[in-house]
Amino acid sequence: MTILEKIIAQKEREVSGLERTLKNAKPLKNHRSFLQALKRNKGEAVKLIAEIKKASPSKGAIAPEADVVEIGLIYEENGAAAISVLTDYEFFQGSLSDLNNVVREVEIPVLRKDFIIDKGQILEARLSEASAVLLMTSVLKTTEKLKEFREYAESLGMDALVETQDEAEIQIALASGAKIMGVNARHFSDLSVDIKRVPPLLQLIPNNIIKVAESGISTKADVDLVSPYCDAVLIGSSFMSGDPRTIKAKIDALLCI
Repeated sequence: MTILEKIIAQKEREVSGLERTLKNAKPLKNHRSFLQALKRNKGEAVKLIAEIKKASPSKGAIAPEADVVEIGLIYEENGAAAISVLTDYEFFQGSLSDLNNVVREVEIPVLRKDFIIDKGQILEARLSEASAVLLMTSVLKTTEKLKEFREYAESLGMDALVETQDEAEIQIALASGAKIMGVNARHFSDLSVDIKRVPPLLQLIPNNIIKVAESGISTKADVDLVSPYCDAVLIGSSFMSGDPRTIKAKIDALLCI
Protein backbone atom coordinates (compact mmCIF):
# COMPACT_ATOMS: atom_id res chain seq x y z
CA MET A 1 0.00 0.00 0.00
CA THR A 2 1.50 3.36 -1.05
CA ILE A 3 1.42 6.38 1.25
CA LEU A 4 -1.22 7.95 -0.99
CA GLU A 5 -3.42 4.87 -0.67
CA LYS A 6 -3.03 4.99 3.13
CA ILE A 7 -4.00 8.67 3.18
CA ILE A 8 -7.07 8.08 1.00
CA ALA A 9 -8.19 5.19 3.19
CA GLN A 10 -7.96 7.48 6.23
CA LYS A 11 -9.87 10.24 4.39
CA GLU A 12 -12.68 7.84 3.53
CA ARG A 13 -13.12 7.18 7.24
CA GLU A 14 -13.03 10.89 8.07
CA VAL A 15 -15.53 12.17 5.50
CA SER A 16 -18.30 9.60 5.89
CA GLY A 17 -21.55 11.59 6.06
CA LEU A 18 -19.76 14.95 5.94
CA GLU A 19 -21.67 16.45 3.00
CA ARG A 20 -24.99 15.44 4.58
CA THR A 21 -23.98 16.98 7.92
CA LEU A 22 -23.07 20.31 6.32
CA LYS A 23 -25.84 20.50 3.70
CA ASN A 24 -27.74 23.36 5.39
CA ALA A 25 -24.66 25.46 6.16
CA LYS A 26 -24.51 28.92 4.58
CA PRO A 27 -21.00 29.97 3.55
CA LEU A 28 -20.03 33.64 3.42
CA LYS A 29 -19.14 35.39 0.17
CA ASN A 30 -15.46 35.15 -0.77
CA HIS A 31 -13.76 38.49 -1.38
CA ARG A 32 -10.23 37.17 -1.97
CA SER A 33 -9.46 35.74 -5.41
CA PHE A 34 -6.74 33.10 -5.36
CA LEU A 35 -6.60 33.09 -9.16
CA GLN A 36 -6.17 36.85 -9.45
CA ALA A 37 -3.50 36.86 -6.75
CA LEU A 38 -1.39 34.41 -8.78
CA LYS A 39 -1.56 36.20 -12.13
CA ARG A 40 1.97 37.10 -13.17
CA ASN A 41 2.34 40.00 -15.56
CA LYS A 42 5.25 40.26 -17.97
CA GLY A 43 8.39 41.34 -16.15
CA GLU A 44 7.05 40.48 -12.71
CA ALA A 45 8.81 38.14 -10.31
CA VAL A 46 7.29 34.70 -9.85
CA LYS A 47 4.48 34.73 -7.25
CA LEU A 48 4.82 32.90 -3.96
CA ILE A 49 2.31 30.56 -2.34
CA ALA A 50 3.85 30.11 1.11
CA GLU A 51 2.78 26.98 2.92
CA ILE A 52 2.10 26.22 6.56
CA LYS A 53 3.05 22.58 7.08
CA LYS A 54 3.83 21.15 10.52
CA ALA A 55 4.83 17.67 9.35
CA SER A 56 4.82 15.40 6.31
CA PRO A 57 5.21 11.69 5.51
CA SER A 58 8.53 12.38 3.79
CA LYS A 59 10.13 14.61 6.43
CA GLY A 60 8.30 13.64 9.62
CA ALA A 61 7.85 16.43 12.16
CA ILE A 62 8.90 19.81 10.74
CA ALA A 63 7.39 22.36 13.13
CA PRO A 64 4.75 20.57 15.22
CA GLU A 65 4.41 23.43 17.72
CA ALA A 66 4.32 26.18 15.09
CA ASP A 67 2.22 29.29 15.72
CA VAL A 68 0.33 29.26 12.43
CA VAL A 69 -0.94 32.83 12.81
CA GLU A 70 2.56 34.16 13.44
CA ILE A 71 3.86 32.34 10.37
CA GLY A 72 0.93 33.42 8.21
CA LEU A 73 1.51 37.07 9.11
CA ILE A 74 5.24 36.74 8.38
CA TYR A 75 4.41 35.28 4.97
CA GLU A 76 1.98 38.10 4.21
CA GLU A 77 4.37 40.82 5.40
CA ASN A 78 7.15 39.44 3.21
CA GLY A 79 5.42 39.35 -0.13
CA ALA A 80 3.52 36.06 -0.36
CA ALA A 81 0.67 36.29 -2.88
CA ALA A 82 -1.26 33.54 -1.08
CA ILE A 83 -0.92 31.06 1.76
CA SER A 84 -1.46 27.29 1.68
CA VAL A 85 -2.52 25.60 4.92
CA LEU A 86 -2.32 21.83 5.39
CA THR A 87 -5.48 20.66 7.15
CA ASP A 88 -4.81 16.91 7.26
CA TYR A 89 -4.09 15.82 10.84
CA GLU A 90 -3.17 12.16 10.58
CA PHE A 91 -0.18 12.60 8.26
CA PHE A 92 0.59 16.35 8.35
CA GLN A 93 -0.50 17.44 11.86
CA GLY A 94 -2.69 20.17 10.37
CA SER A 95 -6.30 21.07 11.12
CA LEU A 96 -9.26 23.15 10.04
CA SER A 97 -8.56 25.27 13.12
CA ASP A 98 -5.18 26.16 11.62
CA LEU A 99 -6.96 27.24 8.43
CA ASN A 100 -9.57 29.25 10.34
CA ASN A 101 -6.99 31.00 12.46
CA VAL A 102 -4.83 32.01 9.51
CA VAL A 103 -7.76 33.23 7.39
CA ARG A 104 -8.98 35.45 10.23
CA GLU A 105 -5.65 37.24 10.59
CA VAL A 106 -4.36 37.71 7.04
CA GLU A 107 -5.84 39.56 4.09
CA ILE A 108 -4.36 37.54 1.23
CA PRO A 109 -6.10 34.41 -0.19
CA VAL A 110 -5.69 31.13 1.68
CA LEU A 111 -5.76 27.66 0.08
CA ARG A 112 -7.02 24.60 1.91
CA LYS A 113 -4.49 21.89 1.12
CA ASP A 114 -5.80 18.42 1.85
CA PHE A 115 -6.65 15.16 0.13
CA ILE A 116 -10.14 16.01 -1.08
CA ILE A 117 -12.31 13.04 -1.97
CA ASP A 118 -15.74 14.40 -1.00
CA LYS A 119 -17.59 17.63 -1.82
CA GLY A 120 -18.26 18.06 1.88
CA GLN A 121 -14.57 18.88 2.31
CA ILE A 122 -14.94 21.68 -0.23
CA LEU A 123 -17.91 23.11 1.65
CA GLU A 124 -15.90 22.82 4.87
CA ALA A 125 -13.16 24.88 3.24
CA ARG A 126 -15.56 27.69 2.30
CA LEU A 127 -17.18 27.63 5.74
CA SER A 128 -13.65 28.20 7.04
CA GLU A 129 -13.45 31.10 4.54
CA ALA A 130 -10.73 29.55 2.38
CA SER A 131 -10.40 31.14 -1.05
CA ALA A 132 -9.31 27.96 -2.82
CA VAL A 133 -8.95 24.20 -2.48
CA LEU A 134 -6.42 21.72 -3.80
CA LEU A 135 -7.79 19.02 -6.11
CA MET A 136 -5.35 16.21 -6.84
CA THR A 137 -5.66 14.45 -10.17
CA SER A 138 -3.93 11.41 -8.63
CA VAL A 139 -6.78 11.22 -6.10
CA LEU A 140 -9.86 12.14 -8.14
CA LYS A 141 -8.58 10.24 -11.21
CA THR A 142 -11.11 11.25 -13.89
CA THR A 143 -11.90 14.32 -15.95
CA GLU A 144 -15.53 14.10 -14.84
CA LYS A 145 -14.75 14.04 -11.12
CA LEU A 146 -12.24 16.89 -11.38
CA LYS A 147 -14.75 18.97 -13.34
CA GLU A 148 -17.54 18.23 -10.85
CA PHE A 149 -15.43 19.17 -7.83
CA ARG A 150 -13.93 22.29 -9.48
CA GLU A 151 -17.35 23.55 -10.53
CA TYR A 152 -18.69 22.92 -7.03
CA ALA A 153 -15.82 24.93 -5.53
CA GLU A 154 -16.50 27.74 -8.00
CA SER A 155 -20.22 27.68 -7.16
CA LEU A 156 -19.18 28.48 -3.58
CA GLY A 157 -16.98 31.35 -4.76
CA MET A 158 -13.66 29.54 -4.52
CA ASP A 159 -10.93 28.65 -6.99
CA ALA A 160 -9.38 25.20 -7.41
CA LEU A 161 -5.70 24.42 -7.80
CA VAL A 162 -5.64 21.19 -9.81
CA GLU A 163 -2.46 19.26 -9.08
CA THR A 164 -0.74 16.95 -11.56
CA GLN A 165 2.45 14.92 -11.55
CA ASP A 166 2.88 13.59 -15.08
CA GLU A 167 1.80 14.12 -18.69
CA ALA A 168 -1.22 11.81 -18.44
CA GLU A 169 -2.56 13.72 -15.43
CA ILE A 170 -1.98 17.03 -17.20
CA GLN A 171 -4.19 15.87 -20.08
CA ILE A 172 -6.93 14.81 -17.63
CA ALA A 173 -6.74 18.16 -15.82
CA LEU A 174 -6.84 20.13 -19.08
CA ALA A 175 -9.87 18.19 -20.27
CA SER A 176 -11.62 18.98 -16.98
CA GLY A 177 -11.39 22.72 -17.64
CA ALA A 178 -8.87 23.51 -14.89
CA LYS A 179 -8.02 27.21 -14.63
CA ILE A 180 -5.12 26.86 -12.19
CA MET A 181 -2.81 23.87 -12.56
CA GLY A 182 0.12 22.71 -10.48
CA VAL A 183 2.92 20.31 -11.31
CA ASN A 184 4.22 18.47 -8.26
CA ALA A 185 7.86 17.43 -8.27
CA ARG A 186 7.07 14.73 -5.72
CA HIS A 187 5.88 11.24 -6.66
CA PHE A 188 3.37 10.11 -4.03
CA SER A 189 4.01 6.49 -4.92
CA ASP A 190 7.45 6.57 -3.29
CA LEU A 191 7.79 10.20 -2.05
CA SER A 192 10.79 10.81 -4.31
CA VAL A 193 11.35 14.33 -5.67
CA ASP A 194 12.72 15.33 -9.08
CA ILE A 195 12.54 19.08 -9.63
CA LYS A 196 14.16 18.77 -13.07
CA ARG A 197 11.08 17.12 -14.56
CA VAL A 198 8.84 20.06 -13.62
CA PRO A 199 9.77 22.59 -16.38
CA PRO A 200 8.98 20.29 -19.34
CA LEU A 201 5.66 19.34 -17.74
CA LEU A 202 4.77 22.99 -17.10
CA GLN A 203 5.41 23.68 -20.78
CA LEU A 204 2.60 21.26 -21.69
CA ILE A 205 0.09 23.57 -20.00
CA PRO A 206 -1.27 26.46 -22.12
CA ASN A 207 -0.29 29.96 -21.02
CA ASN A 208 -3.90 31.04 -20.47
CA ILE A 209 -3.93 28.75 -17.41
CA ILE A 210 -2.26 29.82 -14.16
CA LYS A 211 0.70 27.47 -13.60
CA VAL A 212 2.19 26.53 -10.23
CA ALA A 213 5.40 24.62 -9.47
CA GLU A 214 4.94 22.55 -6.31
CA SER A 215 7.27 20.69 -3.94
CA GLY A 216 11.02 20.20 -3.85
CA ILE A 217 11.89 23.90 -4.12
CA SER A 218 14.56 24.70 -1.55
CA THR A 219 17.24 26.78 -3.30
CA LYS A 220 17.49 29.84 -5.53
CA ALA A 221 18.66 27.48 -8.29
CA ASP A 222 15.39 25.54 -7.96
CA VAL A 223 13.37 28.76 -8.29
CA ASP A 224 15.44 29.83 -11.30
CA LEU A 225 14.85 26.43 -12.91
CA VAL A 226 11.05 26.56 -12.75
CA SER A 227 10.20 30.28 -12.72
CA PRO A 228 10.47 30.88 -16.50
CA TYR A 229 7.63 28.38 -16.97
CA CYS A 230 5.18 29.18 -14.17
CA ASP A 231 3.24 31.97 -12.53
CA ALA A 232 3.80 30.85 -8.95
CA VAL A 233 5.85 28.54 -6.78
CA LEU A 234 4.49 26.74 -3.72
CA ILE A 235 7.10 26.44 -0.96
CA GLY A 236 6.59 25.12 2.55
CA SER A 237 9.18 22.87 4.18
CA SER A 238 12.07 25.23 3.45
CA PHE A 239 10.33 28.03 5.34
CA MET A 240 8.84 25.94 8.16
CA SER A 241 12.07 24.31 9.31
CA GLY A 242 13.93 26.37 11.90
CA ASP A 243 13.15 29.61 13.70
CA PRO A 244 10.21 31.60 12.22
CA ARG A 245 12.39 34.70 12.52
CA THR A 246 14.50 33.33 9.66
CA ILE A 247 11.56 33.14 7.21
CA LYS A 248 12.05 36.67 5.87
CA ALA A 249 15.69 35.96 5.02
CA LYS A 250 14.72 32.66 3.38
CA ILE A 251 12.08 34.34 1.21
CA ASP A 252 14.56 37.06 0.22
CA ALA A 253 17.22 34.47 -0.63
CA LEU A 254 14.91 32.29 -2.72
CA LEU A 255 12.80 34.86 -4.50
CA CYS A 256 14.37 38.29 -4.04
CA ILE A 257 10.89 39.71 -3.32
